[in-house]
Amino acid sequence: MISREIKIGNIKVGGDNPVRVQGMLKSAIDDYPALIEEGSRMIEAGAELIRCAVPHEDYAVKLYNHLKTLRVPLIADCHFKGRIAEKSLAAGFDKIRVNPGNIKEDAIIKMAGLAKKSGKALRLGFNTGSCEAGTGLELAQLALKWDKKILHAGFKNYVVSMKSSSVPDTVEANRYFSMHSDTPLHIGVTATGPEEEGIIKSSAGLGALLLDEIGDTLRVSLTGDSVNEIKLGCTLRDISTDTISGPVIISCPTCSRCRTEIKETVKKVQKLIRETDFKKPVKIAIMGCEVNGPGEAKSADIGICGTAKGGLIIKGGDIIGTVTPDNMIEKLMEELKKL
Repeated sequence: MISREIKIGNIKVGGDNPVRVQGMLKSAIDDYPALIEEGSRMIEAGAELIRCAVPHEDYAVKLYNHLKTLRVPLIADCHFKGRIAEKSLAAGFDKIRVNPGNIKEDAIIKMAGLAKKSGKALRLGFNTGSCEAGTGLELAQLALKWDKKILHAGFKNYVVSMKSSSVPDTVEANRYFSMHSDTPLHIGVTATGPEEEGIIKSSAGLGALLLDEIGDTLRVSLTGDSVNEIKLGCTLRDISTDTISGPVIISCPTCSRCRTEIKETVKKVQKLIRETDFKKPVKIAIMGCEVNGPGEAKSADIGICGTAKGGLIIKGGDIIGTVTPDNMIEKLMEELKKL
């Protein structure tokens, strides 16, 4: 089911809009310079919305007044007390995240009313760790009950999230919900464990949902750097929706036929792209031999392919010259800068 469109600050979510990547600040809650520096790096990496924990109502105004310099929609993460969410709305946050598992129903209904009056957004966040739901289906059914309550209260500018540390439960919950409601979904897998495992879990869960065209905003949750979460989120979104928002390298896995050192070539090209601050949305192919190499390189904007005599450089589908192992990267970067 196609989700309805809502608005968070100056960003539209749902409907025909692209999937939005958001992140959550991890710096100490009272270290404002660190929070702003972290948020700036997240935005540079591609974050379109920033969420911050508001553990007590006294923090709401101070946090907002500092974070508003980031100039992206700001989300207050509020738990346990409706008063915290109320203060956060009044402070200026564009959206509040509340958890029906630890905030009373009447407080949440009140928040929906206040959000409606102020033109702000709301997220109903359901986690198996804090709600009375043990499976994906139970999580979805609980979320759907709340979905009806909020709609009945006359409020539509909100999203729902259903997260679990279990990838199958997360996918099941979101698939079921999306078949029964047009409310936009914020997707993610929570409590994913060590960073390496978290990357795999997030890729499996978010990838499955995005390929099903489920999800309007997403957050990758890793036990690690928040900027890495944003980078992975943007990559997952782009791969799953076949979108290119920056330079993308496709390279062969290599085999015994490989005519050149692909692994090191890829590393060097990645390094040069970073150092030259090249950000154009182009596809770059780095292929090892003549079996699939020429075809893959022709499907890219620019590419190199190893051959028995050295290599080919291919641009816009046409072979424009030959290269040697010694000048392959140099020639590739020369042509890349011309795009």
